Amino acid sequence: MEDKVRVSIVIQSMLNDAMVEVHHQELMDEGQERLRFVKYLIHHYSNTNQEILVDFVYEQFKKFDNK
Repeated sequence: MEDKVRVSIVIQSMLNDAMVEVHHQELMDEGQERLRFVKYLIHHYSNTNQEILVDFVYEQFKKFDNK
């Protein structure tokens, strides 16, 4: 079973990865997707101390991510 993680930790992790990815052309799409996921988290979880199931929330994000 997946552990819950604080939204703030997920955001920090995604931003760290995106900072690296956007500087490499072959990883640009992944970096942009991470940034869109961070925007989704900020929009849906104003309390960033809230704990979430990251995989579940990411699947929800993917349903609405129109790029």
